[in-house]
Amino acid sequence: MMEYPSKYDFFLSFKALINDDGHFVDYILVSLSDNFQNATNIKAERILGRKISEIVLEYENDVFGIKDIYYNMIPKTRRKFEKHIYELDRWYSINIFSDDRDYLILFYNDISRIKKSKESSADHIRNRGEIYDLEEKREYFGYKDKLTGLYNRDFFDEELSRLDSFRQLPISVIIGDLNGLKLINDAFGHDMGDKALKRVAEIMKRAFRKEDIVSRVGGDEFVVLLPKTTEKTALSIVNRIKEDCIANPLDFIKISISFGAATKKNGEEDIFEIYRKAEDRMYFNKLTESKEAKLSMIKYLKDRLEEISFETKAHYERLKGLCLMLADKLGLSDIEKEELKLLCEFHDIGKIGIPSQILQKKGALNSDEWERVRRHSEIGYHIIGASRETLAIDELILIHHERWDGKGYPGLLKQDEIPHTVRIFAIADSYDAMVNDRPYKSAINNAEALREIESKAGTQFDPYLAKIFVQMMRREEVAI
Repeated sequence: MMEYPSKYDFFLSFKALINDDGHFVDYILVSLSDNFQNATNIKAERILGRKISEIVLEYENDVFGIKDIYYNMIPKTRRKFEKHIYELDRWYSINIFSDDRDYLILFYNDISRIKKSKESSADHIRNRGEIYDLEEKREYFGYKDKLTGLYNRDFFDEELSRLDSFRQLPISVIIGDLNGLKLINDAFGHDMGDKALKRVAEIMKRAFRKEDIVSRVGGDEFVVLLPKTTEKTALSIVNRIKEDCIANPLDFIKISISFGAATKKNGEEDIFEIYRKAEDRMYFNKLTESKEAKLSMIKYLKDRLEEISFETKAHYERLKGLCLMLADKLGLSDIEKEELKLLCEFHDIGKIGIPSQILQKKGALNSDEWERVRRHSEIGYHIIGASRETLAIDELILIHHERWDGKGYPGLLKQDEIPHTVRIFAIADSYDAMVNDRPYKSAINNAEALREIESKAGTQFDPYLAKIFVQMMRREEVAI
């Protein structure tokens, strides 16, 4: 069963305060996630409705890392940074975005486990005059990465210097970087990210000899030192690893690693320059492979979702047809139409993070199951956000279940604050759900569905758009 990101994740939503001259003066906190108190030990009522400047002054110890944001915030921009919040003893990746609707939203993702895994073991071996043979030193826990069991950075650095000798030539360096680890961590939790790293370690171990130094030297970075190995051989090993990755996915996640390799062929060459050359080649390959890997993973997840839920290609196509009909009626721009098409295709991608037994349940969901389903928009936000340069709809996915009356989820926006495209999509999605069978309910006819949309105009739906949609569909029915 998949686990959603850390229980210490939370978000804060602020609305801009504008003075009589139309100038921005401050932000006021209007909502926060349910687990905020659990993560920070601060009661929600103590800060809700207060200005960000007041919060910074009261909490001088910066208990949730807001001081840096306050002093450096720029309206209508996006930022992301990592911060260790000492009061909580946790590392956070803080995603910030503000928009044309004058909202500032802060997402705090707990990355403590990933950060700790990057640090060298605090228990590393101390040389107090003891004599170790090489095999004892290799197996000593202080030279092993705790998560994967591979050698760590300390051991690799020692071996790089030790093996840099004429009798080991040619000596090759292979550097690999796991693609999409942040996507996996953000979307499915750090436990799944840890499993992905362990799977990489298993694949790497199978590919190399006992005398090769296979190490994990960073969060998602692996390095291998191969004495007496030509560059041709090193590259053939890289190809073999890539094939092994394809053949051994982690459940529904494809493993993709970008590699770079370089070889020291004579004694005059600097081994550290060889290392840098391998690293440069890896980063060059990652420029294209990382993007392709993310898109491939998203497509794989989407195909997988179709297998375990009612999210079928036919559903996407029906949604596109309905949305574009309404978009044409309203005279939307080509950019807005493109956003609508992408939203139709990827809106429920986050349901891949919901257990299949919940997605396929035929009866009513209990409160715990419903809460897990509600999180799919946040999971989808993280999945698509990892490929924002190609699929710039992550924020639309986050809010695609908002309601006109503000009672939707995640409950950040209401009425005209909700983007036009999302309001159109909400009507089309609800209509399609009503007139097609679902595991938990039977379809109703077109007339009943349109009456239901009329009854929810002004509460669930934009009343103007609901009226236009109903009129359009009734005309379509008459035309047919």
